[in-house]
Amino acid sequence: MDPNLLREQGLQLYAAGKLREAITAFEQARAEFQSRGDAANAVAVANDLGVAYFRVGRASEARAILEETLTHAHTLGDGMTEAKASGNLAQVLERSGTRAEAATYYRRAADLFQRAGARDFEADTLRALTQLELARGRWIDALAAYDRALAARGGSSMLRAFLQIPLKLLGVR
Repeated sequence: MDPNLLREQGLQLYAAGKLREAITAFEQARAEFQSRGDAANAVAVANDLGVAYFRVGRASEARAILEETLTHAHTLGDGMTEAKASGNLAQVLERSGTRAEAATYYRRAADLFQRAGARDFEADTLRALTQLELARGRWIDALAAYDRALAARGGSSMLRAFLQIPLKLLGVR
């Protein structure tokens, strides 16, 4: 079967909440892309598969496939897939209680989204990092991430100016 159709079917099933069926479609699409030597699409589907694994409670499989996706996306020079996989891996790690490592992957994802010019994704990732840093009790890091999220969205200059005060006093900015 056409792997593009399988992936599309997987995305539709995922959107409909039929996660186990989506996983089957993603696994088949990935295998078919791999058998055809289409590494770029295989890596993109692997990212989808990692998210679906996580959503059904298969966190260790999600982590493994997302780490593999990061490696292959980096090798292929696919910054957008690498950024998405980094952000998805950060979510898996955060929910698994590995918050410091999750913060590293959120920062990596935000940097990659910025390089790709995906400002909305960058801002969303930085907001997730802000919440994580607040949960970790790292107020200054949270403030710095939020300031950067505002900058990515072209946020309020007054609010950004206000946020810069403590960052400048502490030598962060």
